[in-house]
Amino acid sequence: MENSVTITAARSPDDFLNVRDLCDGFLSWLRERYATETWLIDAYYAPDKWAATLDSLPEVHAPPRGEILLARLGGRTIGCVMMRPLDGRACEMKRLFVRSDARGSGAGRLLCEQLLRLSFERGYEVMRLDTGVYHDEAIRLYMALGFRMRDAYYDVPPRVAELLHFMEADLTSAAQTRQRSSHTA
Repeated sequence: MENSVTITAARSPDDFLNVRDLCDGFLSWLRERYATETWLIDAYYAPDKWAATLDSLPEVHAPPRGEILLARLGGRTIGCVMMRPLDGRACEMKRLFVRSDARGSGAGRLLCEQLLRLSFERGYEVMRLDTGVYHDEAIRLYMALGFRMRDAYYDVPPRVAELLHFMEADLTSAAQTRQRSSHTA
């Protein structure tokens, strides 16, 4: 059994079943982490809306402008992250999630690094994301990867905005940093 994390693009029906399972795990995690903000989770992830979101993932994140990446450890799918286009120069990272029993494996960082690389290779200049204020581990990771806080990039009600951070990474700077670090390694 292999002990290293591998990252692959979701392409097969089984891959997309794994993506749905991970997304349901993400929703369960959100309900635990935001137990005092259940109104937000219930509104944003209403069952019919959530089912439609899951059904649309392969189209919304379809290559070449989008992508869904999976992390595997020992043949088991342990995490995912997604990218979708916002406009010609900007894309958005969505639904980074790693199963609780695989946290600390480096899968989250590897998923993000691969997604940043792919987005730059596909011509994007900027990657944006929103994340909950209680996503402490993810926020630290995003900051370490070069994301910085920014204003909201879509309309959001003030009560919801209080619970979100909006972030952005300049992919051209990130690519230059990766090139420099790969030449010094």
